[in-house]
Amino acid sequence: MRRLLAGTVLLGTLLAGTLLAGTGLAAEPASARSAPVVYAAQNDGWQHGYTRPGTYIFGNGGAPFFTALRWKSWGSGSAWGTGKLWTQKPGCSPSAKCSYSPRWVGVYLSTVRTHNGVRYYARMAVEFFVSGQARWVTGWFATHGGTVPYWGFPAVFPYL
Repeated sequence: MRRLLAGTVLLGTLLAGTLLAGTGLAAEPASARSAPVVYAAQNDGWQHGYTRPGTYIFGNGGAPFFTALRWKSWGSGSAWGTGKLWTQKPGCSPSAKCSYSPRWVGVYLSTVRTHNGVRYYARMAVEFFVSGQARWVTGWFATHGGTVPYWGFPAVFPYL
């Protein structure tokens, strides 16, 4: 009886696994068919690809960062989310004594490229408001002449 019960459980497990694999409910590794990731959400280069990160850190000591990111979409060609952009007042020094202030931010990821078989977003457009006026800055995830990739943005406020 135990043998029959064990065989039934094993058969049921195999059947469920086969059915789930065909429905997309089973986990699948990142591949060319998966939605792209975004790199360096924690200022960590190629080390980890993130899907829908809630925070985004661009650098150290005084660098702006995003929090409370909510992704409205995350697709095969682009992603869009909103959250808070935290910045220090331009010119405040030393940075360790400067406080951060939040403002609304929109983040648009696009331009899909591949690194070691993993699709990733290489372009980030950031929308925010300064004195009631909407502004956009656009950056690229690349090595920028070095060996470790990072998000390169124009040298204008908010200095991402």
